[in-house]
Amino acid sequence: MPSISKNQVVNLENGFVQRSGSTAFQRLDLKSLDALLAEYAENYKDALIAEINRKQITASGEMEKNITFTLKDKQGIKVLEIYMVDYAKFIDKGVKGWGSSKNAPSSPYKYKTKGMNQEGRNSIRRYIESGKAKASSLDVKRYGAVKGEKKSKSLIDARVDTLVYLIKKYGIKTKNFIDKPLKDTFKDLEVKIADEFAVNIAVQITR
Repeated sequence: MPSISKNQVVNLENGFVQRSGSTAFQRLDLKSLDALLAEYAENYKDALIAEINRKQITASGEMEKNITFTLKDKQGIKVLEIYMVDYAKFIDKGVKGWGSSKNAPSSPYKYKTKGMNQEGRNSIRRYIESGKAKASSLDVKRYGAVKGEKKSKSLIDARVDTLVYLIKKYGIKTKNFIDKPLKDTFKDLEVKIADEFAVNIAVQITR
């Protein structure tokens, strides 16, 4: 299972909420608020999975299966943390290739080497074996000389070499699949909280 890392955090000024122009504080019903935030988190998870499938982003299904969230209280601030696989940020923003930036011209990420570690190669191999990879035998003939391909190398290993070469040279295309479901799901959260708890509350979405 791929490692999980923090990808999105929604901070809600909570616990004690100060009304504008007043020193009076009001404690919220935290259990009810937790339930509301959990509902929004589940809605975001569903919207994110729908966007992943709509854009045909993943072949293995690991990204969809590894979206989780936690609710925490940090010094009077309610924090909803949503997690997903650590490579999601690279697919979302894309990665510039060492030979071309066309697929992700504005991405903050870039491949600087031509090689790939064994874990990455194994992932590429599984992708090829799933039947969804685009690297073909013609690509192997065209790019197969990369790293001095030996005649004894199996076709699947040659295809792995080829796809690794193509990915690292041309990069990963920007997908922008995280922000839209996030904004669509949480756009009315501040109003919802204000309506249910009759307090003013600030909602901040951070990356």
